[in-house]
Amino acid sequence: MLFLRNYMSYCLAIKVNEGLVFASDSRTNAGLDNVNTYSKMFTYNVGDRAFVILTAGNLATSQAVYHQLEKDLNSDNPEINLNLCEDIEAAAQYIGRLSVSSSNQSLEVQNQSSLMGSFFILGGQIKDQEPNLLLIYPEGNFIYVSNEQPYLQIGETKYGKPILDRMINKNTPIGDSARVALLSLDSTMRSDLTVGPPIDFVVYKKDQIHLDYQGRYKLKSPYFKEMSDTWAQKLSDAIHTLPKFEWEEEDQTN
Repeated sequence: MLFLRNYMSYCLAIKVNEGLVFASDSRTNAGLDNVNTYSKMFTYNVGDRAFVILTAGNLATSQAVYHQLEKDLNSDNPEINLNLCEDIEAAAQYIGRLSVSSSNQSLEVQNQSSLMGSFFILGGQIKDQEPNLLLIYPEGNFIYVSNEQPYLQIGETKYGKPILDRMINKNTPIGDSARVALLSLDSTMRSDLTVGPPIDFVVYKKDQIHLDYQGRYKLKSPYFKEMSDTWAQKLSDAIHTLPKFEWEEEDQTN
């Protein structure tokens, strides 16, 4: 059995006062003549709860976790599923247990000692509770997003981080947060060929308890292309407005 590694990924989630934003690429491997895609986003929206889950890491583990989530949701008498979790922390514990179990099974089959785990970002809201984001580690433990840095990243994070650090705080409007999320993906895709489209995208407004704003963007999707081209042009224009060096001024006077 072939177990694919999905560290060539980039997923992010943002928490602001108005709600949550989620974005993830879909590339699982990249070569000159072989590019595969697989959605790294799992959404669940039934009754009093709305959840979004993103994953990066070992593809076999991620697929196994998503499959078990769906299996438990469709079971007639499950011990636990996303609909039975009393809060988002219980959901994170549940996903963490599934991840560890799936990773251990893969290790036994492959007789390996590492690189079989996956990271997950879980976000969403249960009615009458606060929306939140959590990062779930391959070991099954998790942390909440912080107020000081109200976003989470997994996978190839370095190229898309600077714009998040400059632009995102808890008071950032959710529309601006959504644009920054897409630009973070755009910056990463320009610098890292292992991260690629389509981009899965969800905007969740606080207390809405419904995932109304969902989309999938390719490089040539009209909105994404216009946004990317506009951003590139604005950056180019901004360079020309920055203060000149002293030696540039001297060259102009000579």
